[in-house]
Amino acid sequence: MTDSPIGDTRQRIIEASLSLFGQVGYTRASTRTIAEQAGVNEVTLFRHFGSKKNLLIACVHSFNQIGFSKNFQDHLTGNYPADILTMARLQIEDTQARYEILRLVLCEAQTVPELREAILTGAGENRSHVSAYFQHQLDAGVIRADLDLEALTYAFDSLFSSYILFSRLLGSAEQPSDVHLRTLVSLFVQGTLANQGA
Repeated sequence: MTDSPIGDTRQRIIEASLSLFGQVGYTRASTRTIAEQAGVNEVTLFRHFGSKKNLLIACVHSFNQIGFSKNFQDHLTGNYPADILTMARLQIEDTQARYEILRLVLCEAQTVPELREAILTGAGENRSHVSAYFQHQLDAGVIRADLDLEALTYAFDSLFSSYILFSRLLGSAEQPSDVHLRTLVSLFVQGTLANQGA
């Protein structure tokens, strides 16, 4: 079984890393401080991950395993407008909860090649889950056949995560109002439905 003391130690190191990377950035987060926060010694950290870069990649994989794109389908009903509203809420909640590590991505990905590489891999995996949902809707004739699924996936992600990203970057933790959210969802749904009268 993988949830052994070894697995617990590995997870503690990952959690401490995510926290510290989010607070001070990848470059300034030392493996020594990460190990201290995880309650292990630095040798244990390197025994599990080998390098700080490998630890970062493990953090990104862990980050992606618990996020919106991996879990949203558990909450869907099959009704497209209702599902998009649910997905939008989950995306916003996920963006809010994971803001610190997302800020790291936004601020440091261009200057830390290993971070950029890990994020691009994870982002591609995440988008593939949402794209598969839209592919299913396309196959069922729910959404317009002329839509590019990659563009549609980017549009969904941008529409419902950018509100939180920009508000937090500008110093506010405000969530969109229910009216605001439902307006965005209505715009998205009406722009994508195959039958505009539905």
